[in-house]
Amino acid sequence: MKTRTLVFVGCLNRTVPHFAAANGRGIVTYGFDEATGRLEFLAETTDIANPTFLAVVEQRGLLYATSEIFGEPEGAVSAYRVDPMSGALVLINRQPTRGSLTAYCNVDRQAGTAFVANYGHETAAETPRLQIASFSVLDNGGLSLASSEFAHTGSGPKADRQSVPHAHCVVPSADNRFAVATDLGTDELVTYRINVDSRRLESSGVPATRMNPGAGPRHFVFHPNGVTAYVVNELDSTVCRLAYAPGDGTLRLLETVDALPENPGSGQPADLQIAADGRFLYASIRGADAIGIYRLEEGTGRIVSASVRGAGGKTPRSFALSPAGRFLLVALQDSDRLAVYRLDPATGEPAEQVGLVAVGTPMCVKAARFDIT
Repeated sequence: MKTRTLVFVGCLNRTVPHFAAANGRGIVTYGFDEATGRLEFLAETTDIANPTFLAVVEQRGLLYATSEIFGEPEGAVSAYRVDPMSGALVLINRQPTRGSLTAYCNVDRQAGTAFVANYGHETAAETPRLQIASFSVLDNGGLSLASSEFAHTGSGPKADRQSVPHAHCVVPSADNRFAVATDLGTDELVTYRINVDSRRLESSGVPATRMNPGAGPRHFVFHPNGVTAYVVNELDSTVCRLAYAPGDGTLRLLETVDALPENPGSGQPADLQIAADGRFLYASIRGADAIGIYRLEEGTGRIVSASVRGAGGKTPRSFALSPAGRFLLVALQDSDRLAVYRLDPATGEPAEQVGLVAVGTPMCVKAARFDIT
């Protein structure tokens, strides 16, 4: 069976006050050469508003995209079928997300349940104002109406960003029993149980994990070892290592390091990714226009060193590791560019820049490998 790697870029195409520009047109698809890092424009999908986050399901040829629309009480999540040869996306359906400023979408490990995180406007009176929702993935790849929905409560010490809850991501565990949601507004990590039979999230009964006050947890990843996890905190610019208990989904904070070792507390980190072999952790740091590289100890996943490299442009909001792990693709939001770097296999650091393409206000980049006949 032959394979083909595609890169999808979600681009802002409708004005949002907290973003500098909206120069995009929708979702752009590129073909990607895993040997050279070369990008080839294939298609553009313009029937969606503000696709600021994407989730790709390679095994079913599907892509899900959120619509983050300022001023509306609900965002949307759209389901598309991917044509791996042409790169075209065919809309299956679209559902409301039960909350505003929808910032993230994902699927469980069996691709039977989809999740969204709603960041929400900075107001307590908004309705429906639900932070987390799940959707059953239908036989045709489309999404049901919300199968479960949850509201978070609380606030944080930074009144300008934490007066209300702000969910930012939902990530399934390796064994697909639990999913962890970050809440930037309440400084909490919330564990949900995945019911694979009913294709929905349920309350786990596990108390939320409290992060440091004012940390602002944003994105979260599991280590391949299944018992370690990491979170990048936007407001205090830190990266944390946590112990994860697969039996009940509890988390315990083990370690906190500065995302920018030379300039603690600054930078506004955004995205977080881990290498497939568990040797390196990466974070995008928007305020410093940089990528942080954190070397991990074999076995424990302890963060043993940190280095920082320039991202090659302004506001690296999102980035992706190529499926073979040889390249880093960086969405430079305020440079209207997508940059490609070859990774040094020994150090894990971005080495030479091997590609740079123009794309309007890129907010999210995903790379995925598809089987083709």
